[in-house]
Amino acid sequence: MKTLPSALAAHIATRSTTLATALKITRRDGQVFGFTSHDQDATINGVPYLANPGLQATDIVIAAAAAVGNLELSTLHDGTTFTTADVLGGVWRNAAFLIFRYNWMALGDGIDTLLAGTVGEFQLLQNSVIAELRDLRQYLQQPVGDASSKTCRARLGDARCRKDVTGFTYTGTVTAWISNSTLRDSARTEATGWFDEGEITFLAGTFAGRSAKIKTFVAGGTFELVQPMSGALNYGWTYRVIAGCRKRLEEDCRVKFNNVLNFVGEPHRMGVNSLIKPAAAQ
Repeated sequence: MKTLPSALAAHIATRSTTLATALKITRRDGQVFGFTSHDQDATINGVPYLANPGLQATDIVIAAAAAVGNLELSTLHDGTTFTTADVLGGVWRNAAFLIFRYNWMALGDGIDTLLAGTVGEFQLLQNSVIAELRDLRQYLQQPVGDASSKTCRARLGDARCRKDVTGFTYTGTVTAWISNSTLRDSARTEATGWFDEGEITFLAGTFAGRSAKIKTFVAGGTFELVQPMSGALNYGWTYRVIAGCRKRLEEDCRVKFNNVLNFVGEPHRMGVNSLIKPAAAQ
C-alpha cells in the first residue's frame, strides 16, 4: 500500500490541486536529468527539473498482475539533451527513470511516486524525441536459465570467461577515417581477424568514452565497425581496443586465449539428426 506524505495528501484531498508530473532519469554514467510538465522549473531533493524542453507522457497504466506497464515520454528535440550521437551510441540505454507528481505551489510537500523502471527504445523525430519507459516488472518477463550452444555463451573477460584481458588490450591513434564505419590506424601490426568481434573505445574526440563493436579487422590497421558512427569524424583520436573473440572452442578459446577450461558451450553435442535417427541393428 502506498503512503503519501501528509502535506501532499492533504493538498490532494482539497480536490483543487496544483500538481505537475516530473521525470528523473539517471544514466549509467551517473548523470542525472530532470524534466517537468509544468511551465516553471523546479528543484526537488537537489535535482533541477526543467520546463524546457518540457515533458509529455502517455497515460500510466499499472496492472495488478505481472504484466509490464509501458508508456512513452515525448519531449522537444532541440539537439542539446538527447543528441543523435548519444542515442545511437547507447548512452541512454537502460537508464533508470522515476516518474512522480508534486505540488508546484509547495515543493516541500513531498512527492507521489507513480512509476519506476528503465528506459527502452528511442525514436528521434525531426522536432521531438519519443522514449519508451518500462517499469520494473520488465525484469520478471526475462527468461531464467541458459540455452545450449556449440559456441561460447560467455563474454570475453566476464565472470564466466574469467580471462584477464589486460594482455589483449591495446591503444593507438586513428590515422584515417575511410567512412563512418571504417577507420584505420596504420601503426597496427596485428594479423587479419585479430580484432574481429572485439570492442574499441575512443579516448578523445567527439566520441570520447564511447565504445563500438568491431565487425572485421584487416592487416594494415583497418577496422570496420558493426554500426556507423554519427557526428563529426577527425584524425588523431586516441583509442583503446580489445582483441575479439568469435566464441569458437579451438581457434579462439584454446589457441588465441588459452582459456579452454572456462569455455561456456557444448561444441561436441550431437545434432538433431543424430538424436532422432533410428537405432542401427548390430
